Amino acid sequence: MELFSHPLTVAWGLLGVAAAVAAHLFSRARRAALLAALGRTQTLARLIPGEAAARRALKAWLFISALAAAFIALAGPQWGVEFSQSAAGAGQLVVAVDTSWSMLARDVKPSRMENAKLMLKLLIDQTGGYRMGIIAFSGQAYVQCPLTTDPDALKYFLSSVRAGMLPQPGTSLASAVSLADSMLGRYPGKKALILLTDGEDLSGGLKDSVKKAAEAGVAIIAVGIGKPEGEPIPADGGAGAAEYRKDREGRTVVSRLGEKTLLDMAAATGGAYIRYNNPDSVAGEISSQLKKLEKSKWQGKSRVRYKNRYQLPLALALLLLLLELLVPETGEMSLRKIAGFEGFARRRRSPR
Repeated sequence: MELFSHPLTVAWGLLGVAAAVAAHLFSRARRAALLAALGRTQTLARLIPGEAAARRALKAWLFISALAAAFIALAGPQWGVEFSQSAAGAGQLVVAVDTSWSMLARDVKPSRMENAKLMLKLLIDQTGGYRMGIIAFSGQAYVQCPLTTDPDALKYFLSSVRAGMLPQPGTSLASAVSLADSMLGRYPGKKALILLTDGEDLSGGLKDSVKKAAEAGVAIIAVGIGKPEGEPIPADGGAGAAEYRKDREGRTVVSRLGEKTLLDMAAATGGAYIRYNNPDSVAGEISSQLKKLEKSKWQGKSRVRYKNRYQLPLALALLLLLLELLVPETGEMSLRKIAGFEGFARRRRSPR
């Protein structure tokens, strides 16, 4: 346990008090030198009340003591413990959108990509209490929008997401999970990756990426878009249906929903798997899954913290300042006079 919650303030406080003491000593020496230059000490003693110097010194030390107490209050003295419920804080979400050519498949009308974007716009409106970011990925993942609470910014960057927008072909779920993990790792509290994809992973290293995400507390909510029986991929960017994409052997490429991969990812991180059917129901299901995660994995935990006792030195500093203001430099000094009772009583006794 540290005696002060802000120990660096103690060092600055010592410097401040030392400077105040030095200023007081210099001022007293300077005053003595000026008085000595004015005349003989015995003569000045008859002209200047002897208690004035003592009272000036008392006022100075009261002020310096008040300054020291104020610095102690700023440093946050702490002792004794108390239990408190730690707040989970605002949630952090990263949405990873598959932008490979397979997202042009039309087994979900008008296409997988258009459905994903429509659903995400609804989700953005339903998750106002979260900080959200967007990742676009195919063979490699890139940050499309950093974490933000601005729904207009999210929708703006989402509108520019399209299939084939990235230079690396293929589908790498591992790169999307790793990039989301790096974006969310710096934040405490609720963290989730919403993965929108057809589940076809054409790269390696997925298990390691998912394991690291689970260790970092990132829950993966995987949304599978497409149908298990598969659908050919339009070769014209989705504008027509005359041609479909071919592989190197000239066979038509059929993109199938890889549900097992997505189910395994969700189960390994304590998340959930959702098969896409329509934008409204999927957005609502994701919101429900986020609430379930809040109640279980992300709920606040009880922790012990030290009690801050700044009130005591702060009250002492105010009291010392008050005393410094009430101490007169000349005249009779008594508690009655300092408090003002004597003058008040004299006015009451005087005839009108």
